[in-house]
Amino acid sequence: CNGGVKMAPQNGGGCSGEDDKDAKHMFDRIGKKVHDEIVKKDDADAKKYIKELKGSLSLASIFVEERVSSPDPCNLKNEYTELINGSGSGGSGGSGSSVAAGTVARGDPCKKDGTGNDVDRFSVKQQAEYDNKKMKCSYGSNDKNEGACASFRRLHLCNKNFPNMNSNDSSKAKHDLLVDVCMAANYEAQSLIRYHDKYKQSNEDSKICTMLARSFADIGDIVRGKDLYLGNKKKNQNGKETEREKLEQKLKEIFGKIHEELIKYKTNSALQARYNGDKENFYQLREDWWTANRSTIWEAITCNDDKKLRDASYFHATCSDGNSQSQATKQCRCEKKGGGDVNIVPTYFDYVPQYLRWFEEWAEDFCRKKKKYVDIVKTYCRGEYKEGKDRYCSRNGYDCEQTVNARGKLRMGKQCISCLYACNPYVDWINNQKEQFDKQKKKYDKEIKKYEKGAVGGGGDSRRQTRDARGGSDHKGYEKIFYEEFKRNGDYGDVNKFLEKLSNEDVCTKVDDKGGRINFKNVNSGKHSGGGESGDRGKGASADGNSNKTFYHSDYCQPCPPCGVKRESDNWEPKEEDDKCKNIKLYTPNEGVKPTDINFLYSGEGETEIKEKLNKFCDQTSGSSGGGSDSQKLYQKWQCYKHNEVHKVGQDDDDYDDDKYVEKGGGLCILPNPKKKEESEAKSQNEPDQFQKTFYDFFYYWVAHMLKDSVHWRIKKLDKCLKNGTKIICKKGCHGKCDCFQRWVKQKKRTRMGQNKRTISQARY
Repeated sequence: CNGGVKMAPQNGGGCSGEDDKDAKHMFDRIGKKVHDEIVKKDDADAKKYIKELKGSLSLASIFVEERVSSPDPCNLKNEYTELINGSGSGGSGGSGSSVAAGTVARGDPCKKDGTGNDVDRFSVKQQAEYDNKKMKCSYGSNDKNEGACASFRRLHLCNKNFPNMNSNDSSKAKHDLLVDVCMAANYEAQSLIRYHDKYKQSNEDSKICTMLARSFADIGDIVRGKDLYLGNKKKNQNGKETEREKLEQKLKEIFGKIHEELIKYKTNSALQARYNGDKENFYQLREDWWTANRSTIWEAITCNDDKKLRDASYFHATCSDGNSQSQATKQCRCEKKGGGDVNIVPTYFDYVPQYLRWFEEWAEDFCRKKKKYVDIVKTYCRGEYKEGKDRYCSRNGYDCEQTVNARGKLRMGKQCISCLYACNPYVDWINNQKEQFDKQKKKYDKEIKKYEKGAVGGGGDSRRQTRDARGGSDHKGYEKIFYEEFKRNGDYGDVNKFLEKLSNEDVCTKVDDKGGRINFKNVNSGKHSGGGESGDRGKGASADGNSNKTFYHSDYCQPCPPCGVKRESDNWEPKEEDDKCKNIKLYTPNEGVKPTDINFLYSGEGETEIKEKLNKFCDQTSGSSGGGSDSQKLYQKWQCYKHNEVHKVGQDDDDYDDDKYVEKGGGLCILPNPKKKEESEAKSQNEPDQFQKTFYDFFYYWVAHMLKDSVHWRIKKLDKCLKNGTKIICKKGCHGKCDCFQRWVKQKKRTRMGQNKRTISQARY
């Protein structure tokens, strides 16, 4: 249980939930119990039928038997290559070909589509699509998110050959299926191993054997009809079926032939009793076939042709020789010191419900990315910027040594704009992660209840819930055994007990307090509880009410303290909030000076605020609405002056060189604080009368928001509307969005030129 190299064999109850180091260790502990219940017990049902369902690669009808080089799935490289291309439409496989006549071309298991292009599974582009589109979460028949979120690894699993499987001989269907599953497993491993070294550079905790175990379990769920990932939900060109429906139909076709062969001869009454009623989806048969063939499939996913798995070890001790347990330290395989498939396969993830596996993988991925993000924002918001000097920047790009929010003094500098660029994607990402966490957490109780005897939830009948749990079948399979053990031997019926184990993952313990220490247990499920989106106005993002900082924006992506900060020894300390800090007015325009008015279309800070305000902009600038006073509420009305058109009316100790800063900054821009009018008198007293920043700071701020809004337009609003070509065109049905984007661009151009063609830069020179 503790992951040592050798340990005494576990009999009876094994470890308790308290002994599980983390969720992965718990998965293998309970998964082993499920496996043993199904296979190893003297009266275990699946054990009785392994011989009838065990496949042999050399006996497959899709190969010419005498031309198959080896029954070892790792020695079929040439055969796999030939199978990808098939034997043509009914023609022979050709002299010397291993592929039998009439074998359908499978296609490359790893191709994303039929174009022949490889998918760079861990590219920045693929990762961005995964994070931004929320494409990973499964949906029910009513198109509502069910809370099971597939991992980045799962999105491009190498099983694209499955929909093209065929078997022309029911007596050999079990062998033919094994060929296709082994080919998928082998190509999946090649894909993961190829990218693992690059992936590991930024994810040092990534273990290749664990990644292979996860894909192995996902392939098992596909074969058994339990996969939660629906893929592309659009109908194919025939308009009749989705990708998932086509795959499921093909698997039922193959298992139908295996079923036909099993019940053909009525001499085995036990076989008749077990499979005769299993005719619609063949779930029992599919589960038994996987149990019988998992060892061969694990061999296929752990081939070591290029020696990259030579020293690859599973993360803890699971192998057994009957007397003790040891760790798989070579090629992700046990050493076959005992009997049975467990002495090849070190993992039991394939006996853990997919929802739980995905939740654990999601948590590990979250922790790894959060650590990476926190390191980035720490560098750009606190790191040395020039000549070894430290800086303290806010998430909105302000220098907190010079900025005094309490009286509206806003100062950029020290390249603090880099902090804004670093924090914006991080804040959007972690808010999105919070939503995904809430959905998965909410699903926990419902998922367990699906497999309880006579479970009734949400007013629905238990029969319907059971069918939902198994895609329309009353067969519950290994999940039922797992969840019973899950609750009984570990007390994981309480979601917080499970979340505690997720928090114990090694990578999740590496984020410190300033980044927001990770503890999934007792996370507040309120919207964006990790912090607000208000930027530098107010107190900004904070932890949950119970001080849980799992989804905290970090100390680095916060607004400046009200009165700024000062350096004391090696630490930054907030300045005292006294009257001197709050009541000094910096600059006021000279009498009779006419400012340059700039209407800044301000869409806010966070993703939610940007979305709401851009939608309002579209509504209020459409031809039907005609604009009006409401549209003006979307703008900040700044008034800008040359440096010699304003004069200082007060200063504190840190304002001694402010005149030079304003002069070198191209002048001064002033925004009356709308919150002075909008908020109650008590709250309004804590707000400055106005905000002041130099023209250059204002310009950089405008550019930063324009770029941020542009990203939102491209990723969130226009992603599915633009068609690339010699000329980018707007797709049918998207003209409302495209027209609004053009209006937004025109407005930005007008702001850039300045009203009445009089900008501050023109006035200055």
